[in-house]
Amino acid sequence: MNRFIVGVILLAPLFSCESEEKKGERLAKQYCGSCHVFPEPALLPKEIWVKNVLPNMAFRMGLSDLMEASRTIPEEDFLTVIKTLPTRPMVSEQEWLSIVNYFKDKAPDELVLPKKDSVNKLTHFEPLKYVSDDISLVTLLKTDSQNDRLYIGSRDGTLNFLNKQLEFIGTRTLKSPPSHIEIDSKNNLFLSLMGVMDPNDRPAGEIVKIDVQGHISTIIDSLKRPVHFTKTDLNSDGFDDFVVCEFGNYTGGLYLYQSAGDSSYIKHTLSNLPGARNVILNDFNKDGNLDLLALLTQGDEQIALFINRGNFQFQQKTLLKFPPVYGSSYFEINDFNNDGKNDILYTNGDNSDYSEILKPYHGIRIFTQNSSGLFIESWFYPMHGASKAMAYDFDQDGDLDIAAISFFPDFKNTPDESFILFENIDQQFIPTKLPESAAGRWLIMEIADFELDGDMDILLGALNFNNKVPPSLFKTWEEEHTSVLILKNKTLK
Repeated sequence: MNRFIVGVILLAPLFSCESEEKKGERLAKQYCGSCHVFPEPALLPKEIWVKNVLPNMAFRMGLSDLMEASRTIPEEDFLTVIKTLPTRPMVSEQEWLSIVNYFKDKAPDELVLPKKDSVNKLTHFEPLKYVSDDISLVTLLKTDSQNDRLYIGSRDGTLNFLNKQLEFIGTRTLKSPPSHIEIDSKNNLFLSLMGVMDPNDRPAGEIVKIDVQGHISTIIDSLKRPVHFTKTDLNSDGFDDFVVCEFGNYTGGLYLYQSAGDSSYIKHTLSNLPGARNVILNDFNKDGNLDLLALLTQGDEQIALFINRGNFQFQQKTLLKFPPVYGSSYFEINDFNNDGKNDILYTNGDNSDYSEILKPYHGIRIFTQNSSGLFIESWFYPMHGASKAMAYDFDQDGDLDIAAISFFPDFKNTPDESFILFENIDQQFIPTKLPESAAGRWLIMEIADFELDGDMDILLGALNFNNKVPPSLFKTWEEEHTSVLILKNKTLK
């Protein structure tokens, strides 16, 4: 008999004797780790897996009834979403049941949250509330010191102009909520408009320009929920190109719009993964070309470097990857240990999809770059629902402090921890907070010398959505109407 056939016969009992547990684990790692980092069952309680997360994954793997699914997907998005699904189920019903049973058996009944030490009061910042009945649900903040203006964008699709005395001086009506703004040397404003702010796949977003006369013109249209962009002349032809983060929902991506020299643009796809959150331009490999570093946050969560090879050709290199339940929310680069290398400051805490519970792995992390160019986690602070962290030497003592906000804090027990300032004392980050931090649900954080006194202030913008918020706290928000909290730095006073 052929030796190969004999080998197959001998191995057959081994496969037939595979336990149901081992089968479930094998299938889970094979299929749930094929598109992103494999999410360990311990990351969520079994009830969340079974009722929320796994049904969504079944839909994405082609196992759900499309007619049933159509009831939960907006009609405008349905055809787009269907195109992202496989044409046939990726696994059989029996295999899927094995995967579900594996997560059900291995997941804990509930997550164990870390016990946190008490947080000291922040003393060298003075809070100032900007209260407005007209400006609510803030989506954008920008301080323009050159023109003595504060720009406040709102979910209702307005861009409001205030002076440094917080006096209202004008407004512009936009087509949809603004998410990011850049100001050029001629004082023209460039803004990304989300189209629809809530999760969607409609190409209703835009990049627009508001010139010094106040005229609004569309630069790039048909974008899927753009949340961030940056403009620069990548090929030195005298025209601005745009790198746009289209967050989308099931679709979206990171795209480069190359100026054609007139009013048109050539679109280049850097990544077609949804959830592009923010991007940083820098010559990371020191070859004279601007590279791109981006945070991708939906599903295949990662920080990816796009190396510029010239002529609008980029090579992707993934620096860090995270499980899909992490909820990556923001990143920036800094040199925390003064070794001349870029380190990464990263937050994860997006908590609005299928598992709205407090998670012990939400928080702020520093990844330090070693001599081999690898990024190693060197600091973690658990912060429920962390949404953004920014580093600056606020107290001007020669090292970097960290300011952080959370859009999904523990509103029941510690609502004032929706903003924390970490003071760097001998390379130890000491958390401090203010009671006024509970005055709103902070979506936006801006660092600027608002007072023009030589030290950096912090501005927080409130988007007071009422999900998972105690009624008494939400009532306070409704009564006080705090739109912006300005934390005035008193270091030089």
